[in-house]
Amino acid sequence: MSWKQTLTNVGPAHWVLPKTKSMRCDAHLFLSDELLFGEDGGGGLEEDVFSQVVNACTFPGATRVALTPDCHLGYGVPIGTAIETEGTLLPTAAGYDIGCGMVQLSTSLTWDDVADPELRRRWIDAVVSRIGIGVGQRGASRVKSKQLPDIIRHGAHALGRSNDVAERACVPVEDDTVDIPEKAWSKRDQLGSLGGGKHFCEMQVDDEGHVWVMLHTGSRGFGWNIAKTFFVAGAKLLELGARDEDHVWFDADSDLGRAYWNLHNMAANFAIANRLLIGEAVCDALEDVFGGEARVYYEISHNLIQREAGKFVARKGATRAFPKSHPALEGTVWKQSGHPILIPGSMETGSAILFAEAGAAESIYSVNHGAGRRLSRNAARRELSQKDTDLRMAKLGVLLNTRNTPLDESGPCYKNLDDVLGSVEQAGLAKVHKRLKPIACIKGND
Repeated sequence: MSWKQTLTNVGPAHWVLPKTKSMRCDAHLFLSDELLFGEDGGGGLEEDVFSQVVNACTFPGATRVALTPDCHLGYGVPIGTAIETEGTLLPTAAGYDIGCGMVQLSTSLTWDDVADPELRRRWIDAVVSRIGIGVGQRGASRVKSKQLPDIIRHGAHALGRSNDVAERACVPVEDDTVDIPEKAWSKRDQLGSLGGGKHFCEMQVDDEGHVWVMLHTGSRGFGWNIAKTFFVAGAKLLELGARDEDHVWFDADSDLGRAYWNLHNMAANFAIANRLLIGEAVCDALEDVFGGEARVYYEISHNLIQREAGKFVARKGATRAFPKSHPALEGTVWKQSGHPILIPGSMETGSAILFAEAGAAESIYSVNHGAGRRLSRNAARRELSQKDTDLRMAKLGVLLNTRNTPLDESGPCYKNLDDVLGSVEQAGLAKVHKRLKPIACIKGND
């Protein structure tokens, strides 16, 4: 019997997996019938996700679990999961790329300003010359090395930015005397770099012809090595095997828990600053090539643990979604509207900007962080045609910095963004504000 048959439908695109003896809480899944069961009941969400959903609900201290419409098989818990805990920290629910997230840049440009493919090609080259791209690349940072200690402790505040442009301008570091792992500190020169794989910088046009740019990157090797240090240490403490590192958890008041919390927050600040520094470099490239003006519209994370309403909320591949009048937005320009939610789709299907609805309270104030993968990277390379993929991209008019379209990041690798956004709206979690069509995309060719 499929585990999906144990679900209870409690509202539009809202399902509940009831608590069992091994689970500490129910799991709430926010998916349409099509995303959950597939067409005519065949396919849909992978069966293997079930064990990871249960795992999320069995961690000590777990009080609520929510799965977003882009959820799919992950590491320990599904990608697209929010977990609320009391007194415990879950490294697997923040992942290796601590603080990974998005930046949206707005511009004064229109489609007519960027229609010439030669100019867009010049812009791609200008961006590539300003930032590090690809796995392990150093960043073309605009900060001096002596500023880094301030950045990892104060995030966007160290760059003079506020919560008007950053979801969390500063992630509090309660003890800044904690030792930073040497392997993490050795990656500090990656500040100002995009990275590879799923990370990107993309020029987009909305339905009114306005030009935007979306960036996706995280804490790079700095955050990865912090995460790895604590996965290993946690597994040793709990006497888990190397293959069970995804079951690591910490008592937040323990020595290891406090050390993880402070270093996790340093990595989050690194990621926030990284996105803003790259954003400023991309704004300069836009203005140099096209003229006009560009600025940071909003920055937001989707791999992070933070304190909210007295508990910890861990979002793994999930985006925080505070609606209007939420107390956390007091004193910001977003108090009357809720903050922007930045959702990448794929370089073929486009992306979106959303704003939360009051119903987001049901999903621990969380929505999806993208469209969600439907093909693994290896499967994409086996099953997809390079020639056909390149032809599709050419017909769409999307310029790339790579000779060929990365197959493992092409459109068929991801779920239908319309279906995912439709689930969000059906469940009353958020409303789509803008749809964005890609016209140029920069990725690490790894």
